[in-house]
Amino acid sequence: MNKLAIQGGDKTITLDQSEALEWPIIDDEVTEAVVSQLQSGEISFSDTIYKFEEEFAAYHGVKYALAHNNGTASIHGALFGIGVGPGDEVIAPAATFWGTYMPVLSCQAIPVFCDIDPFTGCADPVDIERRISPHTKAIIVVHLGGMPAEMDAIMEIAKRHNIFVVEDCSHAHGATYKGKKVGTIGDVGCFSMQGGKLLPSGEGGVMITDNLKYYERAICLGHYERIRDLPEEKYRKYAKTCFGYKYRIAPISAAIARVQLRHLDERNKCRDDNVMYLMDGIAECPGIYPVKPSENNFRGYYSRPYVRYVPEELGGLSKEKFIEALRAEGANVGSGAPGGSDHLSAVFQEQNHPAFSRPENNREVTYQEGDLPVSENPREDLFTIPVFSRPNKALLDQYIEAFRKVATRVAELV
Repeated sequence: MNKLAIQGGDKTITLDQSEALEWPIIDDEVTEAVVSQLQSGEISFSDTIYKFEEEFAAYHGVKYALAHNNGTASIHGALFGIGVGPGDEVIAPAATFWGTYMPVLSCQAIPVFCDIDPFTGCADPVDIERRISPHTKAIIVVHLGGMPAEMDAIMEIAKRHNIFVVEDCSHAHGATYKGKKVGTIGDVGCFSMQGGKLLPSGEGGVMITDNLKYYERAICLGHYERIRDLPEEKYRKYAKTCFGYKYRIAPISAAIARVQLRHLDERNKCRDDNVMYLMDGIAECPGIYPVKPSENNFRGYYSRPYVRYVPEELGGLSKEKFIEALRAEGANVGSGAPGGSDHLSAVFQEQNHPAFSRPENNREVTYQEGDLPVSENPREDLFTIPVFSRPNKALLDQYIEAFRKVATRVAELV
């Protein structure tokens, strides 16, 4: 074995990684769908949207799917659909994108943040229950990075306290929890289709549910052109204005989404096969412990999987030095762990959003440092490995060899 690359030796990973890492995949099928939609002249509204919704609902085995212009809008629609409003509290993790919890404020309700599991980044069911108050209306569960949250425990808590569950599946299209597709376990499921997501349409979002009332209320919030066709007269009177939001998806995005949906399962499987092959290979190295989903769950890999690093098994070599050596070998690895402290951001510290001044919300709500110890202090022993969207066993073998090379030569780096 030649010298470590960090010491002047040859790199182990020499194959081009650009194609294997390419995402989103925009092929001839996508191009043809977009051109066809453009040529139809229907670039603002089209039955392409309805076809996508039917296909998305069928894929998930639910009755209703409502496409939105982005995932944040779909969460707003879901919260409005279940009746979140002034005086209510909604529990959500702070270690996520702001699109998860800011729609709570748009409903004139109050977000209450919960802590996370330090390895998965998903909401901690025990901490969720600690945050429940007489004002709690719902929980937003994020399947962070595509990792399914502990839905059995969360649903049991929700049922016992008679509160709603909204699943934010923006990272987890096609993921399953104990055989059930995420988004179908709670009361409502929400998805983003931004360009980096597992089902990318450029921009877009979808809300799914089996409850007609939630679906119709979400239509009333931001889909004025559909209100006139609703069977309930109490809704049709809002057809001229809806509730002031315009949340419909663009037909071109819907056309892209239809193509991406057809390939979702095969591409998810390819990613998972690549991740598992790489994880199994590097797990043979001392001090390397990949963080895998449980055997009865299927993860979607929107974000990179984590690996736990134990320096004591590698001569005390720091994680940072190990990563530096791997990068020198050509590995696309990085330091990082689930976590975030969005509850400390300006809007919550200043509480200057109109929702906080509603008389129905007239109670002390604080967002302080130390409220979420796990979220605020991500584990320092984790790092990330890449997700390859296309099959390339030779490249994966080079990655495994790079890990072995560095792990067996740590004495030279300590």
